[in-house]
Amino acid sequence: MIADSKKIAAAIGVQHPNVKAQIVKRILFDSRQFSHGDGQIFFALVGQHHDGHQFIYDLYQKGLRVFVVERIPDEDLADAIFLKVNHSLGALQRLASSIRDQINPAVIAITGSNGKTVVKEWLYRLLAPQTKAYRSPKSFNSQIGVPLSIWAMPEDTELGIFEAGISLPNEMSALQKMLKPKAGIFTNIGTAHGENFESQEQKIAEKLELFKEAEFLVYPADQEPLHRLLPNFAAKNSIRLLDWSFQEGKAGAWFKIEECRANYCRFHFQSPEGSLQADLPFGDEASLQNSANAIYLAIALGFDPDQLRQPLQNLNQVEMRLEMKEGHNNTLLINDAYNSDLESLRVALHFLQEHGKDRPRVLVLSDMLQSGLSVDELRLAMSEIISSQNLEAVFAIGPQLKSQSLELPMPAHYFPSTEEFIESMSRYNWQARAILLKGSRPFAFERIDRLLARQRHETVLEVHLNRLVHNLNYYRSRLRGGTKLMVMVKAFAYGAGSEEVARVLAFHGVDYLAVAYADEGVALRKAGIKLPIMVLNPERSALDSFFEYDLEPEVYSLRRLQDFKELAEQRKETLSIHLKLETGMNRLGFVEEELEQLMEELRTSSYLHLASAFSHLAASDDPKQERFTKGQIASFEQMTMRLKAKLGTDFLRHIANTGAIESYPEAYFDMVRLGIGLYGVAAHSEEQDQLLPVAELKATVSQVKPVQEGDTVGYARAWAAKEKGRIAIISIGYADGFHCSLGNGKGKVLIKGKQYPVIGRVCMDMCMVNIGSDPIEEGDEVLIFGTQLPVQEMAKAMNTIAYEVLTGISPRVKRVYFMA
Repeated sequence: MIADSKKIAAAIGVQHPNVKAQIVKRILFDSRQFSHGDGQIFFALVGQHHDGHQFIYDLYQKGLRVFVVERIPDEDLADAIFLKVNHSLGALQRLASSIRDQINPAVIAITGSNGKTVVKEWLYRLLAPQTKAYRSPKSFNSQIGVPLSIWAMPEDTELGIFEAGISLPNEMSALQKMLKPKAGIFTNIGTAHGENFESQEQKIAEKLELFKEAEFLVYPADQEPLHRLLPNFAAKNSIRLLDWSFQEGKAGAWFKIEECRANYCRFHFQSPEGSLQADLPFGDEASLQNSANAIYLAIALGFDPDQLRQPLQNLNQVEMRLEMKEGHNNTLLINDAYNSDLESLRVALHFLQEHGKDRPRVLVLSDMLQSGLSVDELRLAMSEIISSQNLEAVFAIGPQLKSQSLELPMPAHYFPSTEEFIESMSRYNWQARAILLKGSRPFAFERIDRLLARQRHETVLEVHLNRLVHNLNYYRSRLRGGTKLMVMVKAFAYGAGSEEVARVLAFHGVDYLAVAYADEGVALRKAGIKLPIMVLNPERSALDSFFEYDLEPEVYSLRRLQDFKELAEQRKETLSIHLKLETGMNRLGFVEEELEQLMEELRTSSYLHLASAFSHLAASDDPKQERFTKGQIASFEQMTMRLKAKLGTDFLRHIANTGAIESYPEAYFDMVRLGIGLYGVAAHSEEQDQLLPVAELKATVSQVKPVQEGDTVGYARAWAAKEKGRIAIISIGYADGFHCSLGNGKGKVLIKGKQYPVIGRVCMDMCMVNIGSDPIEEGDEVLIFGTQLPVQEMAKAMNTIAYEVLTGISPRVKRVYFMA
């Protein structure tokens, strides 16, 4: 949203000073979020432990000029605009309400104890292809988060999807006034924040305030408290209830499970509003419940059930605080510190059961601090939930659990604190176990997580797949609804590991993968990857593999086209192909003069299917080349329109690479190709803050040794000590991808947060750095590149680009994957 300070003053009901209005593009409520540039307004919020007015002077000194305040500062801040209100948070919420009324979308609101963010994301993915939909970012569901979400809503939004959460009584009314939802979803009810309510009934009643003016409300009838209390609320407020169940006959709609396993479910959803039979890429109970809530809401809104099938198959897990990753000793580690209540414990245990089926399963849990139940009620409820699971053992941590043992059929071990548990961990066998960590935040289970998950290696490339998902979602957020996404996993997925990255991309529903050579595609097929795969360099010696492994070649010349045409006719098998068009890169591709003959060859082929036509932008990352880039886009448009007209068939068109996704929305066409940006390297520097580095290259200090003045180090005695000091030998060399050009002070590494220059020549398996008298020890971790030392800096020192650095990491460097 872009407004000006006068319009904001009018929206919040105050007088604007008699000065020129300021353009406002961004709302701040935390002074640490300030970034230099015009167009920011600061709401000085006052809370129990903070007062935003304390930061007004500092923000003014930095250049901010528009403030919403409850009191005018004593300082003389010339040319600042102060909009004085009685309650800053209330003013922020009034502004949001005004924007909501101005845009006037149909609003869907989602509340409940668990699953709000997942249901919101999945509902958006189901409906975005069919309408101009918007969903609130991340878990922005609070008194501050909801108005910030509304502020960010595009002005052409037709359908807004928001989540709403509360932790105290009388909070939901403010959210309802801002959102005014047409319809809603009540996901479930648990015990989180129960200590702030007199009863579960009071908490349900407070959450229901969100829907008092809604037309209809979706909820799971298997949630007994909801099924018991919602009918009276609905009758009082004339709301149509849409209840569903996993059991036939219990509710108005039935989610019938026909076939289900850990990563797959075929279901038949039957309701008076419409029916749907489809597949889902998961089978755990929590995901099925979240899916059913989203499906029923979509059908109730009148969306065609048949149009939901494909998006449902492409749904993927939303990155949340429940994390699953490989641990050391072949363990599977599930860390859930998002909620600590009975409902989330049950959901997490089900997740453990589904994903750890082939392993002994272990639960590590802490005292629950927000249940709202008495000690004995909580003990019995926890015992009942845990007893129903087939667990090898339970490790219970906390003074409450230590003093009130659970009634369990499996062995249980009790510890008064996380520290005492950690001290005792070595006594137990964790080998090949599936381990669920379910701890309240004060117990700091992240310390246990680090011990179980972290593996020590001399030199490793850590690949953070959760960061890859973050980058993927960032670029997805830039795209128009319905734009397909092809992701480049060539060159070993830019060094990150093709198979592992491809599995994550498939899980998160990308449309296409692209590799450089057929053998890369064959390896992905053998790894079980089912996504369509385009091969950019189809070698003649590998033509048969395209048919045998269902790969789709880039075709860039008449000769190569003829090769595939003849082979397809011999085999009498259809082959999907992708035409490469030359628009200015002057590399591979058909020029415009060849189109007529190209089209004739395609018209006379019975077995070649034109999947797409594409081209490659030469300089989309260079603003100085904007005119050239737009010329390429225009040429591509002209050539593909000619192909469509003459061939009389439809096909996908794509020319946008990472740089164009960031800067040229007119280049999106039907699909975009995401490359280096997925791995955390932006094509434009201004986008870099939005991305996370996926790969971090780390080594260790193999040895620390003293040197005297005049001592030389390494081959050719290329470095001599100018004074007495110490050097560290690092376990990485040019055979690992740490290039020789980084020697003699050009390259740097990071140890304990400080950069040290490389001295002497880089050796095949090691290099040396000057550490002076700093307290560096053998075994210390060394960061070669990563979050604190960007890969771009190493590339600059090598006089090359980040692509070369990432793809140049040797296969002998072990890749270690982290999901969180």
